[in-house]
Amino acid sequence: MLYLHEIIDIIGDGQQAYLDSVGERAQHSERQGISRLMGTWKVIGSTNRWPRVVNLWEMDDWHHWAATLERQFLPGKQDPHLGPWWSAATKWRSGGFDRILEPTSYSPTRDELRGAGLKAMVCAHTVVRLEPGTRGQYLAAVGATLRPALETRGLTLMGAYVVPMRSDEAVLLWAAPDFPLLCTIYSSRQDDPVLQQWRADVAALRREFETMWLVPSTHCFFHP
Repeated sequence: MLYLHEIIDIIGDGQQAYLDSVGERAQHSERQGISRLMGTWKVIGSTNRWPRVVNLWEMDDWHHWAATLERQFLPGKQDPHLGPWWSAATKWRSGGFDRILEPTSYSPTRDELRGAGLKAMVCAHTVVRLEPGTRGQYLAAVGATLRPALETRGLTLMGAYVVPMRSDEAVLLWAAPDFPLLCTIYSSRQDDPVLQQWRADVAALRREFETMWLVPSTHCFFHP
């Protein structure tokens, strides 16, 4: 798979209107085989800059993305619905920052998450910046150590990704069934020996990381 990851800057109180427009766009995209909505979330303002929305779209591979780009930019192949949608969306968004993401071997697909019956009221989204040449080692450690540790504590890995157009970045996405569970994990992290050992193991690999908590739109397949 391949994923398009978007962090969208929202104008004023347009967050919900924009989320609804993404949901409508997702229905059209899936019918046309353009891309599939993995999730669309509002950023919890007390955890990061706001107002913002995060979108994640799933595609089959790089060739699928090439076809998607042709629908955006190639005369004669452009999706006639896309231009009007972009224009309408300018009422609610002012810009953003996008990434293409490649999944790790253990990163689940949308169909796998749906098949498992995932339900989540809040997600934790982390962009990790790593020391040069250590990204593969770090993501292998996530799969071998952090994933089982957090899943034992009630979280579900939604994605672990390489950012191929940025040399030092990885993106992690975790789903929690509710706010109390995620807050419990965070409040006990300093006293949890497994999570303490994890931090020690990757300390030499990570330069910095930034986490935001996200609330899924009702248009997400995993919204409770």
